[in-house]
Amino acid sequence: MEDKDEPQTASLRLDIRAQRRNIQVSLNEQAREWQALLVYLEGKFMKRPDMNGVLFLVGLNVLGLGPQEFSKEQKQDLLHIAVCELLSFAEFYEFAGRDDQGWPHYKVLRSPQGMSLAEQEAVLRACAVEYFKEADTDFNFIA
Repeated sequence: MEDKDEPQTASLRLDIRAQRRNIQVSLNEQAREWQALLVYLEGKFMKRPDMNGVLFLVGLNVLGLGPQEFSKEQKQDLLHIAVCELLSFAEFYEFAGRDDQGWPHYKVLRSPQGMSLAEQEAVLRACAVEYFKEADTDFNFIA
């Protein structure tokens, strides 16, 4: 009976190693795409953004009201809009419509609360890359 179990155990170990390699390749690809996005935005705005800068740009674009002065609270709202918009790519949120002032609102489909902060940031980065691939025809990721 031990002879039958041993090939299964070896096969399981190989599957786990293959999965880990695939995850590592995927993470490396995501990191390259994120860096390409930051380089692209730096070239466009002459300053390399951090995550908050990327979120602010996405929030402004989604709001679509053009350049204007925003209060501190409105800037926080722009970051929230961006997070919701980006996480809609991963089906955490869904666009629900705009209020009478033109601000977008989202419906929660599922909560990202169960993920660690590192996992949430990784998802946001991947979704930001996808957002810019769709929203900005000048951004073309080249591996």
